[in-house]
Amino acid sequence: FLTASLLIPSNGCGGNSGSSIKKTSCIESQSLFSKVKGTPNIQVRTSHCDDYIFKNKKLSRVIHMFVSEYSREFDISERVLWDYLTNLEIEMSAIPRIVSSAFDVKGNPVSNVPVTGLALDPKKIWVEVKTSQIWSSSLVHELVHIIIWNQNAGIHADPDHEGDQFSGWTKEHTQFIKEFNRDLLDREI
Repeated sequence: FLTASLLIPSNGCGGNSGSSIKKTSCIESQSLFSKVKGTPNIQVRTSHCDDYIFKNKKLSRVIHMFVSEYSREFDISERVLWDYLTNLEIEMSAIPRIVSSAFDVKGNPVSNVPVTGLALDPKKIWVEVKTSQIWSSSLVHELVHIIIWNQNAGIHADPDHEGDQFSGWTKEHTQFIKEFNRDLLDREI
């Protein structure tokens, strides 16, 4: 969540055939928002006019995989998970953000820290596009926050992760994210 290394392939962002991202431009696009195909009105947009975004087909595939595997791992029906994700807005950017305060995965407070993703409200996340692949982003981490936020009736997304100040996030969630992203890496997504 808070740390990740920059792993841009030698041919640059989005340049290789296995890339999961594409460059966007407000000049070339009619709309800043695009709907993720095959989802319940999940939409993506970039933070800036000229920026990078995950390719729609690959993002759709990852979200479908996430719902299926999260359902199986945490014994929650896929229908409920899709309800939680309905109308989700995913904002993306290659430009990183710094937040004044956050928690690391163990629940320790940190200040003025660069982040690779944020759960902004129960229906909006921001994800940094760091490389040409989705697995290296915080997308799955932020989707877990959204699920927990909705399970907590919109009160909180368990911002301290494995800490004991908020409820919801467990070591099993952290392990799920690691294994899921490893699977995406193996699939070159």
